[in-house]
Amino acid sequence: MLERFSRPARDAVKRARDLAAADGAGTVEAEHILLALTQQADRPTARALDDLGMSEAAVRSALAEELTDALQLVGVAVTVAPRPPSRPGRSTPRWGQSAKLALKRAVQVAIDRGHKRIDDRHLLLALGQAEAGVVPRVLRMLDVTPSDIDAALG
Repeated sequence: MLERFSRPARDAVKRARDLAAADGAGTVEAEHILLALTQQADRPTARALDDLGMSEAAVRSALAEELTDALQLVGVAVTVAPRPPSRPGRSTPRWGQSAKLALKRAVQVAIDRGHKRIDDRHLLLALGQAEAGVVPRVLRMLDVTPSDIDAALG
């Protein structure tokens, strides 16, 4: 599937996997893709995210708040503890369901728009289309709609 992805889109996907590994996650999820997109400062996608108030810091903060809310909802006490450092030699994270769905949706977004290549903008639009999961909850926390994303990307 990645052969149809542009260089910036492939870079974002690779960065998402690196972020998941650095976090010690066993799987790459949609939130890792979102964070990766915020880190591509030279790309229109990162600028659009920033214009929407979704800088890397804002997204990380919303992700932490979303995790706290989710844990409290199921009765897990939340304490602040430093994240353990990632261990060298840890295996590469597998692709989680939310990331797989985001990548498939990105392909469909490109097809729907008549584009042959999948760009990082298609990734962001696909993330905005998710109806359930961490990323949609984070978008709601940040008061960002799929229409806002579409408009910010021009």
